Amino acid sequence: MNTTVSRRSRRQQTKLWRVPVLRVERMTPRMTRVTVGGPDLADFAAAGTDQNVMLYFYPDDVELPEPLTIESARGMWSQVRPLTRTYTVRRYDRAACEIDFDFVLHEDAGPASDWAKRAAPGDQLIFVGPSPAYVPDETADWHLLAGDESALPAIAAILGELRPGVPAHVFVEVHDAAEEQPLPTAEDVTVTWLHRDGTDDLLARAVASAQLPEGKVDAWLAGERSSMVALRAHLLDGRGFPRNRVRPTTYWRRGETGN
Repeated sequence: MNTTVSRRSRRQQTKLWRVPVLRVERMTPRMTRVTVGGPDLADFAAAGTDQNVMLYFYPDDVELPEPLTIESARGMWSQVRPLTRTYTVRRYDRAACEIDFDFVLHEDAGPASDWAKRAAPGDQLIFVGPSPAYVPDETADWHLLAGDESALPAIAAILGELRPGVPAHVFVEVHDAAEEQPLPTAEDVTVTWLHRDGTDDLLARAVASAQLPEGKVDAWLAGERSSMVALRAHLLDGRGFPRNRVRPTTYWRRGETGN
């Protein structure tokens, strides 16, 4: 585990970035990875785990000010505001000045998914950040990570920061077997893949039926809202986990406009 990262202050410098797309790679039928990069990213204040940025999507015919900064972008808000979506930094490589973003490709229209479907090298991506990042509890006896495909980038990043030798149990809900991805795991990490069955409580039911360790847990959860509500209720009411040991985050809501 990188203890320098895990102990880093949660306060990060927020900045607007405009960087070119370097590569586009289809990871699974429903997920694509877009790598952006450039020398400016040498100053990106990466902190690992579930750190995210706010992506800005402007209409194609908008003339953006030069230089484009947070201040100049906000100065345009009376005329045009970008559509925004929050995305996790899947990988940051300071030496190469690169960032990977993984996009779930939705059938329904959404600014991020639509942009990722047509992204090509040379395109530009605008984003603001980074945010503070989740810091895994170094005193935990074991970790629980659970979410759907929208949480996969964060789960993968978190696994890379956990202390070796501390058990971690991971539950991931995806569309089908084709959406399963390799994750950074060690002998003490157990990954359970769940194939979507149309219910809101698939994650909760899977965790409820699992044999989990005793001791002090650090539980990180992220995904669709109703799924997180059901899972959190099980952990608090069914397993009796302390509230301060369970950290749920809603990434999206079923029935709302897609990413």
